[in-house]
Amino acid sequence: MTRPDSRWRTLVVVLAATAVIAAACGGDGGGGGDEASFEGETITFVVPFSPGGGYDSYARMVAPFLEEQLGATVVVENQDGAGGLLAINNLVAAEPDGTRIAIMNGVGAGGAAIAESESAQFKLEDLSYIGRLGASNHLFVTAADSEFETFDDVLAADGFRIGSTGPGAADYVNAYVMDQAFDMNAEIITGFEGSEENELAVTRGDVDGMTGDFDSRIKAIEEGDHRPLAIFSEEADENLPDVPPIMDFEFPDEGARDLMLSNIDLLELGRPVVAPPGVPEERLQALREALDNAVADPDLQAEAEKQGRPINYLDGDELEALVQKVNESPDHFVEAMKQAYSGA
Repeated sequence: MTRPDSRWRTLVVVLAATAVIAAACGGDGGGGGDEASFEGETITFVVPFSPGGGYDSYARMVAPFLEEQLGATVVVENQDGAGGLLAINNLVAAEPDGTRIAIMNGVGAGGAAIAESESAQFKLEDLSYIGRLGASNHLFVTAADSEFETFDDVLAADGFRIGSTGPGAADYVNAYVMDQAFDMNAEIITGFEGSEENELAVTRGDVDGMTGDFDSRIKAIEEGDHRPLAIFSEEADENLPDVPPIMDFEFPDEGARDLMLSNIDLLELGRPVVAPPGVPEERLQALREALDNAVADPDLQAEAEKQGRPINYLDGDELEALVQKVNESPDHFVEAMKQAYSGA
């Protein structure tokens, strides 16, 4: 049996050792201590587009909840240019202390990085990933009164005109990959200033169809102007359960099928929140946890529903896994991206 004085000596030694370990870990049991804290700091939340759009709305909606979680001041800054790439190029060169983050156009910026576009001065693996706020399925539509009533009608046609804003845009990438995967003999008509102008061209029959994300296409569908023929997904969308997933159709070969699957993976990147390369692990983890908690806040969820800005969240680890999957796309998808960004 241990004598009382021995027990006390043992307890003192254990307490002292515990204090040393706690100090080495940061002292608060949270795995980072003061180094991970953003308390009292100012975080710049960059939007790579002008005010008023979807990316701007998401950032401004989330910012107050990030403030609450981090104990920091979160300032939203718009930095338009180069189709959203200017802000990400600048972010890559920023101090990697976690005080400058951005919401990114995952499809546009990710595709540019894969295509090794001169406008993208980064690779996808360079960035630090915090979490993805949202992503919506993309739709392929025609006019409601079009002769093309099904996707099979399109595949059986001698030609098909697809409207697009231009090379590098998501509607161009989708159209190009779809044409390559199904050997559609499609003609991509470019030059539309935005999706609204392209939408009108489809309605009037100036072009036969277009692609676009669910949020931007659903209004024309609900108003009876457009007919959805396929959804860029492996599964049906619960909001449009009768629209067939594009992966349900027959592909010429496995290479064509893989091409479309890689395109769907790219679309899944959606609206990620990113930080510069090399953010210290404890700081990155603090940002991730803050975004996790912000997104789980019922008040933010209610605000997202009120604004019609659905949150389809991926945490930092899930987002990193998706980025790795995109980076491992087959060579012929990389080549397709290069062609889609050059307009060749």
